[in-house]
Amino acid sequence: MNNVIEIKNLMKNYHTKEGEIEAIKDINLEINKGEIISLVGPSGCGKSTILSIIAGLDKDYFGNIIKNKDLKIAYMLQSDALFPWLTIYENAILGLKISNELTKENILYVDNLLKTYNLYDFKDKYPKSLSGGMKQRVALIRTLALKPDLLLLDEPFCALDQQSRLLISDDVYKIIKKEKKTVILVTHNIEEAIIFSDKVIVLSKRPTEIKKIIPIDIKNKEDVYIRRKDENYNTYFDLIWKDLDKNE
Repeated sequence: MNNVIEIKNLMKNYHTKEGEIEAIKDINLEINKGEIISLVGPSGCGKSTILSIIAGLDKDYFGNIIKNKDLKIAYMLQSDALFPWLTIYENAILGLKISNELTKENILYVDNLLKTYNLYDFKDKYPKSLSGGMKQRVALIRTLALKPDLLLLDEPFCALDQQSRLLISDDVYKIIKKEKKTVILVTHNIEEAIIFSDKVIVLSKRPTEIKKIIPIDIKNKEDVYIRRKDENYNTYFDLIWKDLDKNE
């Protein structure tokens, strides 16, 4: 597999009244095309900061982010961030509109995504009429509409109740696999990390560094429900739990 992005010697410090705080110590990581990796670690360790740096939103760091200049990155935040005064369809094409990529081909692509993931019949309705899980699907379609090479997901299910979380995580996983996207997922949820990922990156408390990279070898590649029942699931859970800095 070809590298989509390479992180070399990533470091970041914060400046406070009390002095300089070392936030990210030394991160080295390669992400390959078509790979799904998860970042797990204690709260405040810098998982979301790493995503912001990769996305180019945070430029105050040391080290190198090596990527193709034409690499297209899309960032899906924790909330669905749908505009309540826009219809589902208008929300879905918003990114294309802002980036001036509202072509016939891209509009057809959005239409097909809405049909494939059972949202086309709701395209003229407003976000208030959708469930939380459906809103997250719209947010993901809006992100996928830009046809990114790399998809960054920052705790995309954290605002959902447990039932919705299970249902939408299954939907999102199938969408990602079907669209063959390269993904970096930030999550606090060990189960999500295992069922989604080809690799789980366990991060330490601050100053953050990689404690362990755990390849996930689960036979089923299509269904997260079946992946939860894999004979290796508990082994992976124990490995990740053991390496987490807990109560930090």
